[in-house]
Amino acid sequence: MKNILFILSSLALVSCEDFFSQTVEIDPPPYTKQLSFHLNLTDQDSSVRLVLTRNFGILETVPSYNDYFVKEGSAELYKDGQKWIALAPLSADSSFVLVGDLPEPLQSGSTYEIRAEHPDYPKVSATQIMPSDFVVDSARIKVNSSSGQNGQQFDLIEVFLQDQPGVRNYYEVAISTINYITNYDPSTGQFDTLGVYKYPVYPEDFSDPNVAFGVKGSGLIGDQFFDGQAYKFQARIYSGYGSEYTIRVRNITEDYYRWSRSYEAKYDADENPLVEPVSVFDNLVDGLGIFSVSREKVYLVR
Repeated sequence: MKNILFILSSLALVSCEDFFSQTVEIDPPPYTKQLSFHLNLTDQDSSVRLVLTRNFGILETVPSYNDYFVKEGSAELYKDGQKWIALAPLSADSSFVLVGDLPEPLQSGSTYEIRAEHPDYPKVSATQIMPSDFVVDSARIKVNSSSGQNGQQFDLIEVFLQDQPGVRNYYEVAISTINYITNYDPSTGQFDTLGVYKYPVYPEDFSDPNVAFGVKGSGLIGDQFFDGQAYKFQARIYSGYGSEYTIRVRNITEDYYRWSRSYEAKYDADENPLVEPVSVFDNLVDGLGIFSVSREKVYLVR
């Protein structure tokens, strides 16, 4: 009897071992090969630089990072329905980078369209209308304006803008710190500037709960709560980032607003396994990515 029980136990263990060692094969979900790029232009730009890439399937193995780049494609920028410029490859080795010079700054009210194509992929396009100019009365920083619960000091960034009435506007405020790399020259007794580097600053919070975080810590706000009125944007940042800051204020399109907000939300979700996955908004027809145009004003505060 003991021998029979031993044999049955052995068979059970072998069966369990076989069960847990089985490999489950999952068929990868179908997907369409598409071109992908991000192209965000402002009225301050004098040139265009577009990096053409492609997508891969969720379970597909990508042999090399370079396989994302799509070489020998083409792209054209249209203005008000007419071809404006044709982008050219940066070089023979970097034909996935397409560049071109703008004939003039982007104009408010004009319609701009980007078209990109490659023989192996569906043609891609996206259209945007350039936002109107806007008024920024001032931008400033209040050093050590408040303290946190643990005694940390915060600076306050403030931007005062005047909204245009009767038009749905979206704004982005991005803060960067400026660092100078210098070298002392003993022959002259002076410091030579070797380089200037800008790094995005991620605010601790915004005074207006309607402001949402966007790409690289920028603040995003729509004017539905202050249409045609003066608006004060406030962001708290940790003191000690630096002594100089660049504040970039943009009048952006709704597509950019949705893309930037969802992009940042996905970044936060990827860092937290307890939240639901977030899809990133895109506006490329038959492609993946974003094309946008915006008005931009830049301020230096100390």
